[in-house]
Amino acid sequence: MVNDANWLLPEGVEEILPDEAIKLEMLRRSVTDDLIGRGFQLVMPPVMEFVDSLLTGTGEELDTQTYKFMDQHTHRMLGIRADITPQIARIDSHYLADFDINKLCYAGTVLRTQPSQMGGQRELLQIGAECFGIADERADIDVIEAMLATLRLSNASDVTLSLGHVGIYRALLKQQNIEGALEQILRDVLLRKSAPDLNDLDDKLDISPFRKLLSLAGSEGVIESARLAFAGNDEIETSLVQLEVVLSHLDSDSDLNIHIDLADVLGYRYHTGLTFNAFVAGRGRTVAQGGRYDRIGEQFGRARPATGFSADLKTLVKLS
Repeated sequence: MVNDANWLLPEGVEEILPDEAIKLEMLRRSVTDDLIGRGFQLVMPPVMEFVDSLLTGTGEELDTQTYKFMDQHTHRMLGIRADITPQIARIDSHYLADFDINKLCYAGTVLRTQPSQMGGQRELLQIGAECFGIADERADIDVIEAMLATLRLSNASDVTLSLGHVGIYRALLKQQNIEGALEQILRDVLLRKSAPDLNDLDDKLDISPFRKLLSLAGSEGVIESARLAFAGNDEIETSLVQLEVVLSHLDSDSDLNIHIDLADVLGYRYHTGLTFNAFVAGRGRTVAQGGRYDRIGEQFGRARPATGFSADLKTLVKLS
């Protein structure tokens, strides 16, 4: 008698059968061809690396998402990548250090210890593009356009692009010198967009600017509202101008819904500036995401302006 357990796969891991496998492969080819046509060079990082390198500059969240095991040859700890972006930053800093600007793209499997949502996948087929060496909004626009093209190739319809900028939150933290455990509590409150919980922090900090921040979500008019709410803060003004530059370019896309969320602090510890998330009607979670992460290469000896996007091909192939 055959033991059914022999056929079971770990939770969050799936086999791709012929009908879907060919769709995935055709989409992968289409997206990578488009990215290469936009000037991004294809690279293929290894699926495992020494943990010291793999997690450099990525923060605690990616550390807990990474499978780790001992290398029998070197007796050093190895990790299976949970995100490809840090590997691309290392390639830019080490192997392609002779170039002022590097535009790189990739597609490959990532494995995570926990799914991002209940019943979700732990094995993803990540695809994306990164731009290094351009500090101004040209790079952000380039990457956003590449992300939107990826969604069009996936036959996604009714796409909403949500834009944010972590520089605004950073400036407000700096004003009151908020850090450590208090910052963690505040960030959690903003992630949940919980006004009652924010009120509970009134004895620990001046919550008025963060109350304003929570209200700054909606149409493009949010930017002018933020300018009035935080008048006189030069760092916030710089962030708002950067958002306006990107928006002025995207306004010509009549099929795109644009949403502004200045209280989006999800990637605060990783991102350093403009952030963007793509949503599709009928799906509650992002289908593609990205933003600025200028400091990640510093740990590899080359602090560079950097921005990029990523998506899961398994999610994208289901959008049509």
